Amino acid sequence: MKILGYGEDFLTFWAVSRNLGEILRQLKDDTNTDDCVVFYRPSFGRRGGTRRSEFGEFDALIITSKTAYLVESKWDGSNASFPNNTLELEDVQTRRHEIFRWYHENWKEEKWKDFVQKHAHEFRRKFGKNIPRENSLLCQNLITVLNRTRGKKLVDVLLFLHRRKELPRIKTNFRVVTIKYKQAEGEYIELA
Repeated sequence: MKILGYGEDFLTFWAVSRNLGEILRQLKDDTNTDDCVVFYRPSFGRRGGTRRSEFGEFDALIITSKTAYLVESKWDGSNASFPNNTLELEDVQTRRHEIFRWYHENWKEEKWKDFVQKHAHEFRRKFGKNIPRENSLLCQNLITVLNRTRGKKLVDVLLFLHRRKELPRIKTNFRVVTIKYKQAEGEYIELA
């Protein structure tokens, strides 16, 4: 079977499923790929906005023996251009990392209701958002990922997927991983 796909989401899936060893090598992490857990596009809601609980989704989350890599992906796209040949993440992307880091540092596996009661005001003041209500899908997704990342160091990663000979200037404080891809048919790439 041949699987062809297009775009940033497919390239991210291709990268974490077929090039995880190279990603880890660039991150200087010697964890065996068989010992990793990858959440592909773990969703924490898409709507977002003030007073809401949703804060978006990472493109991937790679969990190794000691580290959880929070991944934002960018690709050069068929007609992508970067102003002044510079690649920068948008505020909404970096903000999601800040919010997840806050949950990671503050949730101590207590009952969610108690956690909300204890931290709701601080969270709203800091992020202009609400902590999700207990038993909501967002709450369940968040707890699942928080349980997997408990005790691990968080590292923000920008995964740049490209076909270029020369990369744009990448302006970020995230760790940068670059993976080159090639098209199989037209603008499509092959998963295998």
